[in-house]
Amino acid sequence: MLNDLSLTQLKTILDQAHTAIVLLGPAPTYDQVASATAFYLALKDLKSDVSFCAPNEVSFPDLLGLEEIKQKLGNKDLSISFDYSETAVDKVSYHIDEEAGKFYLVVKPQKGHKPLDPDSVSFDLIGAQADVIFLFGIHAYDVLEHLYEHHAEVYENATVVTVHSFEPEIGDLKLDISGKSCWSEATLTLIEKLGLELTGEGASNLLMAIDQATDWLTSFTATADTFEAVATLLRAGGKRLRKPVANIPAVTAMGGFVPASEVIMERTTRTPFEAALEKAREKKLQEGDQANVSLQEIKNNSLSKEERLLSGQTSNIKSKKKQKQHSSNSNQSSQPNPIKDKMRDKNYVPENLSGHRS
Repeated sequence: MLNDLSLTQLKTILDQAHTAIVLLGPAPTYDQVASATAFYLALKDLKSDVSFCAPNEVSFPDLLGLEEIKQKLGNKDLSISFDYSETAVDKVSYHIDEEAGKFYLVVKPQKGHKPLDPDSVSFDLIGAQADVIFLFGIHAYDVLEHLYEHHAEVYENATVVTVHSFEPEIGDLKLDISGKSCWSEATLTLIEKLGLELTGEGASNLLMAIDQATDWLTSFTATADTFEAVATLLRAGGKRLRKPVANIPAVTAMGGFVPASEVIMERTTRTPFEAALEKAREKKLQEGDQANVSLQEIKNNSLSKEERLLSGQTSNIKSKKKQKQHSSNSNQSSQPNPIKDKMRDKNYVPENLSGHRS
């Protein structure tokens, strides 16, 4: 869990740093990439000299800013190389044209030998330098492969900060982001505590990763802090992706479940009744008769065998209910009723009124 002491120390380190590097591992998760990218974009607004690297190419089409990730560490020094032979180089010099603002490097061959072939000359940027290095989801240096093997001294001279769900053995300052619903929620806290400005692209990345990690906020891992984080990211200009329709089940007429994508396909397909109605209308129009087609007739004709059987069973059930009700009424009327018989007798007088009869 992120603690205030570690964050205070990191803020001091950032205030004094001029160059920084953000690194991902060889197989980062969606959540880790979203977190590292959002942090890099926020740090880039604060520090102009920030690099973002990973040993392998990272590809998540939904996430923004991944074009910033490089597979090579070092972009400080310009290196010029060419095919060399002993006779090709006799003297190397340079001069500066101040009026044109040009730097000229001159390679002079030995007398009687051909000059260098311009097509064999290549240029590259080398030489890594960093005051602070952030390792996202990296627990050992060797997983960085060439990003560490050829630049071990860079890590030795920099302050290495690990960002992980536990405290690895490497690193000078270790940030434990456990206790949150996901990496992206914890990264938002990290960005806010360091006083960095969250970009719109970074906010979108964090939002999409939170949705993925919490199943669009339906998981029990989503807490009140998670919903507050989502609100903060939306206010910062973050955009959410729609939940894939195929993940939403739909109830069928028979009580089963089918993917919503299939339901959508059914909605765009005409039912047998609609097809029969359209066919009947076309036939009437061809015959020149504009009269309305009997919908009930078409509906009956379009019913399947099972539907007709079901309809017949329903009619039989209704008929049996009516017969049962009629039989019940008949039985009630045929049974003797002493009270009704007495009421039909004109000379009948209730007992409590027998003394008043005239």
